[in-house]
Formats: sequence, C-alpha cells, structure tokens
Amino acid sequence: MNNIIHITQTELDGNEVNSADARDIHTYLKVDTPFPTWIKRAIEKYDFIEDEDFTSLITDSKSGKRDFFVSMDMAKELCMLENNQIGEDTRKYFIKLEKQSQKVLSIPEQIQLIAQGNQITDERLTILEKTKRLESWQEKSLLDAKNKKVYSLAPNDKNLSSGLHRKTWILFKRHFYLPRYNELPAVKSQEGLDFIESLALAEMV
Repeated sequence: MNNIIHITQTELDGNEVNSADARDIHTYLKVDTPFPTWIKRAIEKYDFIEDEDFTSLITDSKSGKRDFFVSMDMAKELCMLENNQIGEDTRKYFIKLEKQSQKVLSIPEQIQLIAQGNQITDERLTILEKTKRLESWQEKSLLDAKNKKVYSLAPNDKNLSSGLHRKTWILFKRHFYLPRYNELPAVKSQEGLDFIESLALAEMV
C-alpha cells in the first residue's frame, strides 16, 4: 500500500504535517463516484476546512482539474466514508503511519523513505510523459510531413493527391491504434514522422 498511497509533507494551519493525495486514496478505495463529486461530498459532510484539513491546487488549467492533499485525520475520515473492509484496512494503515512518524528514524530508514518517494514521483512522471498529448508544433510537424509526402508521390495529380491525404491518416491511425491522428502521444512524435516518411505509393493506392 505504501507504494500506492504516497505520504508527503504539506503545510496546513502553518505547520508541516504528514499528508496524502486524495486522488490516491480515491483510486485505492476503488470508489465508483467520480473524484470531484466524492471529495466535494466528503468536505461538506465532515465540514473539512481548507488550509486546516486539506490544501488544493489546480493541476490542469484547461480542464480545471484540482488535486487535494489531506491531513492524516482527513484521510482516515475519507476511508470511513466507504464503510467497507478496504476502507477500514486503509484507515488502519494511516494510523500505523502516524505511530511510525512519532519515532526517530535511523539514517538507513530515512534514505529508504526518500527513495520510495522518489520512485513514486518517477513513476508518475513516466506515466504523464507517455500520455501527454502532442504540442501544437508537433502536430504541425506531422501535417507538414504528410503534405510533403503526398506532394512527393503525386506532385501534379490533384485527384490522386486528395486520396493520398486521406489514406495517409487512415494508415497512420491504424498503425498507432488511434481514433484521431492528433491523439498520438507526444513521446511518439518522431516515430510518427518516421512512419509517414516510410510510406510508399504502393501501399496507399
């Protein structure tokens, strides 16, 4: 569980306290209710106070996605909301962590704790990198590559070139298993350019 619900330090009510990402708790508890609805319901039910029990920040300005970091007491209350065994087990986990935090950690224990936190951060960054959408300049590069390829294959045939434009994206989406070409992950931008460059007229007509 400690590899799933990462404990960090957050400033609440003027003090640095142990906290957890509410989204991690929501995921671990396997809650069916969408996260925004779930966290709002919890805050209203238990009268949690921002900057005392939790802090929040917008992590995606386009969608308005907001993350919540909650105190250990609030984390336990969130678990109790579910009223099931996994919620109770998770609540006990947080209680155990609180007891451990009162102990003085040895140097090796501190190093291990830091390493675990770094590993989780690296894993999250890797996931974000793999799912990040194309930047506008990367999408333009794909369009330019497609136009260049089509022109090279049919420089003076408008009817043929029109069909090749469509066929390029059909083959592109099929190759990368995409509903739309611009949903290619940014990390595969160069791979997409290479694929377009490799297309031959024989496979496009």
